[in-house]
Amino acid sequence: MEYELCNMKYQKKKSLTRLFHVPCSMFHRGFSLVEVVVGTSLILLSLTGLTTAYSFYLKAGLTNMDNLKSAFLLQEGVEAVTLMRDDAWSNLSSLPVDTAYYLSWNGAKWATSTTEVLVDTIFTRTVKLSSVYRKTAGQDIVDVSAPDPKALDGNAKKLVVSVSWGAAPNRHEREMVTYLTNLFE
Repeated sequence: MEYELCNMKYQKKKSLTRLFHVPCSMFHRGFSLVEVVVGTSLILLSLTGLTTAYSFYLKAGLTNMDNLKSAFLLQEGVEAVTLMRDDAWSNLSSLPVDTAYYLSWNGAKWATSTTEVLVDTIFTRTVKLSSVYRKTAGQDIVDVSAPDPKALDGNAKKLVVSVSWGAAPNRHEREMVTYLTNLFE
């Protein structure tokens, strides 16, 4: 009888199984190529997923920051025009209506200009004043094209503050609309 060394033990060889016998050393070689490829592909898929998720959340965070800045710039624009109104109603009533103005801080107070002013090098903020019409019966504010009898209110202005940023295909714009009245004169 023949004996062979397998797993550090001597085992008896069977003559019938000799055709289908696989040497013991093949089962103890380590990882096969298929296992290495599957393991590597799983690791790469996980890293790709994590990188994609991180990139998505980073872009969303930056977009959210621009939206937040634009909301603050809109509020600041309304407050700036309100301060101009508080200084003197003539600061607003003397401006031509339906003209886009840019706000700038001159060190002491807010001023309007028709020259474009960039805020934080990417945001453009415009301010537009419009005339206000009221119904003659009831004093409700109506559009100029409304069929109701109306009259121009010289002591009120419609204020539209707009903030825009970004390039042409991805241009963003936000607006805030409010009304200002002559409170102090």
